[in-house]
This record gives sequence, structure tokens and C-alpha cells, in this order.
Amino acid sequence: MKCVWVVPKGQLEPVVLPCDLVQQDDDVQSDAAVITHLKPSPPLPTLQGKSLLTSELNDQQIVTRRQLIAGTVQLSIGISLKRSAPTCNRCGNQDKEQFAMFDCYWCGRNECLYCRSCIMMGKVTTCTPLVHIPVAEPFPKTRLSWHGLLTDAQKRASKQMVEILQHRTDNELLVWAVCGAGKTEMLFPLIIEAIDQKKTLLIATPRTDVVLELIPRIRQAFPNLRSIALYGGSEERFQSAPLVISTTHQTRRYFQYFDVVIIDEIDAFPYHYDNSLRFAVTKAAKPSAKFYYLSATPPQFLIKKLKTNNQIAMINRRYHGYPLPVPSLKWIGDWRSYVERGKLPPKLTALMNRQERESDRQLLIFVPSINVSERLESIIARKDIICVHSKHAKRKEIVDAFRHKQYHCLITTTILERGVTFPSVDVFILGAENDVFTIAALVQIAGRAGRSQEDPKGNVLFLHDGTTIAMKQAVKQIKRMNEG
Repeated sequence: MKCVWVVPKGQLEPVVLPCDLVQQDDDVQSDAAVITHLKPSPPLPTLQGKSLLTSELNDQQIVTRRQLIAGTVQLSIGISLKRSAPTCNRCGNQDKEQFAMFDCYWCGRNECLYCRSCIMMGKVTTCTPLVHIPVAEPFPKTRLSWHGLLTDAQKRASKQMVEILQHRTDNELLVWAVCGAGKTEMLFPLIIEAIDQKKTLLIATPRTDVVLELIPRIRQAFPNLRSIALYGGSEERFQSAPLVISTTHQTRRYFQYFDVVIIDEIDAFPYHYDNSLRFAVTKAAKPSAKFYYLSATPPQFLIKKLKTNNQIAMINRRYHGYPLPVPSLKWIGDWRSYVERGKLPPKLTALMNRQERESDRQLLIFVPSINVSERLESIIARKDIICVHSKHAKRKEIVDAFRHKQYHCLITTTILERGVTFPSVDVFILGAENDVFTIAALVQIAGRAGRSQEDPKGNVLFLHDGTTIAMKQAVKQIKRMNEG
């Protein structure tokens, strides 16, 4: 006899039923199988702390009269109008050019307004409400399975983070730490303190790659703490947990839920350049939330704002105590004309051959654009050399394969400039003169080398067709960090 998981009509919880007993109105949740082979119940989506469209809710969570009257579910305006000026209450968009009119099925008007800024997450209109439910998460007693030791500098920064949560009136702290300082491990005492206080945590980062890097490390360190990863396409994006690791885009689906907000790489694209993402993170936090900003290259406005009240924790050394690799500048001529003609620049060929001959490390080559990355991969045409970029369908798989040394060389755009760790790599930046390689980007990319205790060095080359102020300033900044 085969069975299935179903949600019977009028109920919320899934149950196992023999296939013969399933009725037409039942919501079938799984494939049919004998009961011993039936997979566990699929996780129910949850509204806890979320701010969602009604179209994002499945049938068993349609808002009911009883829930609204009881106050367990709340509705809010999707787009508010003040003196005819619209504001999207999910993404914070106030740019009139990012709103448009359409013929609306729900309200029957042909001038219903919708937000174009966050349309990829579903259509927010003037007539559709946002739905949210403030429900407390279960908080287990935290158990840390990480057995490493923090350095003295890490301990000082970690202590400052915990103190703000315990009793300080300050609500913000900047953790200004060099690339490879061990920022993730520094967060562990803060996570323990927050969960012990039954507070919800958000680790927000601008990029999917960083979410995918962080979530296994957090889960390994806290095996009994429920944590979820939210990014575009994530199967957990309608779940919730005491600890959420999310791209800044996905925080648009939350409303006043988090007590502790940790923003990793606050200076990174697109967060630093998109006001709607800053609005989303602020909206996701409770009014009393504590904010922690992590960066090796923080923006000047934040430094100026926080330095007067002892709200900056500085770490000038990597966790293993070795200095940051100082980049070398190498002129390679008009490299772009070679690539456009389907050829590899001779100086780049020589440097790659030398690196492979003299070093046991893998090689990361950063390039200014997706087009250049794909052309280089095609020109080199080696099975152990591959490219990856933001639009690559197998982006996650390729990065994982490189981490497991299935490739010698990875050609990449700036998507891997920060937040990802490879134990033993040399780094080339081809076209370092390009505007995409700002001072912060160059410092971050250089920080990909020498990150492990086993190989704390690594070579970094800025390959250029003319030096720039950004290159010189990046080298100067790295040297200054090494001097402490």
C-alpha cells in the first residue's frame, strides 16, 4: 500500500494518508511511496517575522478571519501614498520612475500602482496588503562545537560585541578587521550571548557566494541551533529560524523581526550603492536592535560616525599572525587587444607558466568583466582552468570544485573579491587599471591570498596597462595595516 503526505482541507498540519483515502480537496505534499520509504514531512512555510504578499502564501496559510481578529496575523499597506508621492513598504523605493500603472484584476482599476524596484520578488501594489505574523522562535541552549582559540585581538573585538548586547547603550559597532582576521569565529561569543537572551540574529551580506560560504561553517559550529540560508532560489526562503544568514535582497521579506543585525562587508556592491537594501535591512530589524558592521575596507562616513564614541573594534593582524601579502605591480601592455583577437597576452602566459612551475598553490585570476572571463577560458582551453561569474548557471558548483582542488586555475569577476576562502592560492588581477577595481576591491582581492595557517603567504600581482591611483593606494593601505 502506498501513502502520501497531505494537508486535509481545513487543516494546517500535514498527515500521512493511504493513497486510497486521499480526497479531491486534499493538498498533496509528496510523491506516493510505501510508508517505510516515505520521505519526512516537507517543512511548512512560516510567516514568523516575515512581510509577504498574499500570493506568496500557499493554500494552508491563507489569511483567515479568525487569525486577523485574534491578532496573530497582521496586514499592512504595500504601497503608501503621501501627498501623491508613493513609497513601497517592502523595499523602500520612493523613486517615481520605479513605479508604474497597470490594469488590476483585484481592484478593477486601470491605474493601480505597482513597484518596479522589487518586482522580481512579486508584485507589490496599492491594493494588495503585506502579511506578517510576529511569533517567537524556539531557542535551544547553545552548544558550540568549534574548539579553536581566538587570538588576543579577536577576543578584544568579540568582547566589545558582547558588551553592546549585554549592557551598553550604544546600538552600533564597526568591526574593522583585515582580510583573513577570522571575523566569522569572532561572532561565536555574540551568537551564544544572543541566543541565551532569546534574541533573533541576522547575518546579512550583499552576495549569495558569501551566504553559501557562511552557512556550513555556522551549522558546523552550532549543530543544535536552527539556522537558515536565504538567497535567490533558496529552498528555505519561506522558513524562519533564530539565526538567519541572508543576502540583503532577501531581508525585504522581513518586518521588525531581528534583535541583532550583523552586516558583513558593509562597503560591498550592491548594498553600499543601493538605498533600498539599507531600507530593507533596517525594516527587518526591531526598533531596539543592535547593529554590527564588519569590513576590512569600511566607508569613510561610517568611520567618522562611530570613531568618537569608541564604537570601532580594530584588528590589524590575521588570525595566524602573518602579515597581509603585499601586491606587486606588473605592466603587461595592451592585454585587451590580445584577448579580443583570441590570443593570450604573452606576458600573462609567461607569468601563468612560472606560477604553475614554481608554486604548489592554485591560481585565482580576477578580470574586469564577464566577457573577458569567458574569452580567457575559451582561449586557454584547458580542462583544469575554468571561469565563473554572477550569471554562470553552475556558479556554486564551480566554486566548490575549485575549493576541492578539481581545478588548478579559476578565472573570475569581482563576485569572489570578498567573503570566500581558499586555503592556498596565488592571485592575479588582469586589467587592474580598470575602474571596477577600486581601492577597496583591490585590497579585498589581495586578501584572498595567504589566508590559512598552513600557507599564510601567497603572491599577489596587479597586471596592468598603466598604473592607477587606486593600485598605489591599495598597496599603501595594505602596508599600513601590516605596520599595525
